[in-house]
Amino acid sequence: MKIALDYALLHNPQFPFGALIVDHTKNEISCYGVNSVKENALLHGETAAFWNCTELYPSPTQDDMGNPGLNWTQQTLYTTGEPCPMCAAESIYRRVHRVVWGSSITELNYMASARNAGNQPNPNVPILEGGILKDACDHAFWCAYSVFRNEKYYASMIKNGLEDYIKDHEARFPCDGH
Repeated sequence: MKIALDYALLHNPQFPFGALIVDHTKNEISCYGVNSVKENALLHGETAAFWNCTELYPSPTQDDMGNPGLNWTQQTLYTTGEPCPMCAAESIYRRVHRVVWGSSITELNYMASARNAGNQPNPNVPILEGGILKDACDHAFWCAYSVFRNEKYYASMIKNGLEDYIKDHEARFPCDGH
């Protein structure tokens, strides 16, 4: 964590969100990342570290999702600030084994309250509307993800009481010619 913090303070002391991805089986740093609000406000420290790892360890088969160039299950993400939902999702998608952080989101919000007008609700939060063309979108994803539905998938779904879910989706979302 000290290395992540030092890296963040060196590269962006105004917003010291830094991250390291460490191969915990070798105790070696795989890559670094730091928040870059000047270049791209969405390039959080964790996102930058994931991007850097993907660049440093490209998929040998050009299939980053199915065959990444780095064994993510052997990686630990160290980040100076608790991951936001976007960065937490990136950790899940990457199948990172462990995430370790310094300052919590609550603490960061309290410290930034002067910037956020006394921690008042942000008036710039967009209106969220879900479920638009839900069936069409569900159909597209159901068919796209059919490659993942194997015996293990069906056994797990049935074990978790989701057999009716499968029957419903198979009936409503045929994938032939979709």
